[in-house]
Amino acid sequence: MLLACLAWNQGAVAQVNEKFADMAPEIDMVRSMQQVERQSIVAEVMMLTDEEATAFWPVYKEYRAAIAKVNDRLVKVITDYAAERDTLTDAQAKKLLADNFAYEQDLVKTRKKYASRFEKAIPTVKVARFYQIENKLDTINKLVMAVQIPLAR
Repeated sequence: MLLACLAWNQGAVAQVNEKFADMAPEIDMVRSMQQVERQSIVAEVMMLTDEEATAFWPVYKEYRAAIAKVNDRLVKVITDYAAERDTLTDAQAKKLLADNFAYEQDLVKTRKKYASRFEKAIPTVKVARFYQIENKLDTINKLVMAVQIPLAR
């Protein structure tokens, strides 16, 4: 279950709760495989010209690396929650909430930062299309997490 929830947050080395340290290589492998699938979907749906593709893909790779770093924080939040769920205190819950809000703020900040870079590479309509694709893929992943991650007790 934990692997399924964390698969979409691809990064170099997952930041995980120490209780799940032995799972970090598997989490990273699944995240890496998911990133390949994500890039394939983006390539198929973006309909870029050769010139646009030449400008888009380097920015995309930097963007996904930056998003992966932000998503590493979500991996930590999820594994911290999984490690503490059965004994979650108010103090732990408060920290998890703060960490999750910080993650969400950094995610939006990173998306905004790269929007202008994408606009320099491809037409703004295609930038909007790209972010639509990103949002759809993220929504699917969030749905998987919503189903898999149990509510706090």
